[in-house]
Amino acid sequence: MRKNDHTEPVSHLEHVHDSLVLADSHGTAAEIALLRRRDNAALREASELDRLVSEGSPVAPLAGLTLTVKACFDVAGWVTHAGSSVLAEEAPADVDAAAVSALREAGAVLIAQTNMTEFAYGALGLNDTYGTPTTPLYPHGERVSGGSTSGGAVAVALGIADVSLGSDTSGSVRIPAAFCGVAGFKPSRGRYPGAGMLYLSTSFDVPGIVATSAEMCRRVDAALTGRSATNFPARSSVHGLRLLAPVGITGNGVDPGIVSAFEEWIAVLAQAGAKVTRQPMPCIMQSGTAAREGGIISAEAYMQHRERLQASGHRYDQRVGPRISAGADVRAHSFAAGLRRLAALARQFDIDMADADADVVVTPTVPILPPRVADLQTNEAYLAANTQAFRLTEFANRLDLPSISVPGDLGRRRPFGLLITGRRGRDADLLETAVQIERCLSRP
Repeated sequence: MRKNDHTEPVSHLEHVHDSLVLADSHGTAAEIALLRRRDNAALREASELDRLVSEGSPVAPLAGLTLTVKACFDVAGWVTHAGSSVLAEEAPADVDAAAVSALREAGAVLIAQTNMTEFAYGALGLNDTYGTPTTPLYPHGERVSGGSTSGGAVAVALGIADVSLGSDTSGSVRIPAAFCGVAGFKPSRGRYPGAGMLYLSTSFDVPGIVATSAEMCRRVDAALTGRSATNFPARSSVHGLRLLAPVGITGNGVDPGIVSAFEEWIAVLAQAGAKVTRQPMPCIMQSGTAAREGGIISAEAYMQHRERLQASGHRYDQRVGPRISAGADVRAHSFAAGLRRLAALARQFDIDMADADADVVVTPTVPILPPRVADLQTNEAYLAANTQAFRLTEFANRLDLPSISVPGDLGRRRPFGLLITGRRGRDADLLETAVQIERCLSRP
């Protein structure tokens, strides 16, 4: 059972029904974010959960939570079109993607398929085929929601979904989470199953979570990994937490309001007993450069799309198709050198963390506020803003690190976030740290 704002028990059926009614009430914003809905089936599943509870069956860890799924994941009966007209006429999936199946087996009720940047190749969320979701934190739908998990972040921000399943290549769950004032978690590679997900980059893509808070991300992670929700590393506060804030990370075009909020958050954490170390960490920015110089994403995307481009290249979004096609010109030695350089930078990250005796790295999630849709109509403007948007998130993908964006103070959601990045494979530690940071920053 869930509870409403008055702490009265609410059945799973009532909660799912309320979510669907809320989706209807948001009109166009929800129609653009949610591309397919399964209202009747979701209500039946919620009713069945209530029946099981009434009979005394064990309660599943995510029982009754409303779930949306990004359109690059297979859902039985739906076309996995990845936000593109190129795949719109493909046959529906026969079975759910592994991550979708795991979430549903844990009790989450799937209510919708969500919009995304075409083939997940973009950090702003623009989509000319299915419409561009916009952040609810600004009036009149004037600013982007971020991408590529655009519709999922909007669904959570509007209160329609408790959890959205997305994918993250360079920040694709964390950027829209930040722009929409919610939380987004990117795990280490291999933590969540990737079967049934349409990849953009096999080196960098991972399934990820968008949710209202770090605490909800931790709960979902526990369900996906088969851990007990209470079987996490114990940390009762931020006292003694060791934070590394890289020197210079808030320079070079970071919005002054974001810098101010970041420094405010760091000061609050320091006053609560966290130890803050500031030192240079050049591997963060160098990792993005290495990936671009190696052409890794475009080469891997081209490998996935070569035959489709030959047959239907004219149907690709003009912001996406040419960038994938550029992968045909990536030289094998450049690609291999890029991967080798990233492996060296990953080792350097580990050394820097050890030298600083740090638990996590903290930075702003995004350096810019959500751009206005109207300001992104030229290719030059779009590409410049797109590159800026993922400048602070991409290192976690390049170096295979768990990373979460939290909205800071949960009572004051703003269109940017605090990015907390941990050590490779220590996702549970990171999530527990993020929960404690979130609690500290959200105190009245």
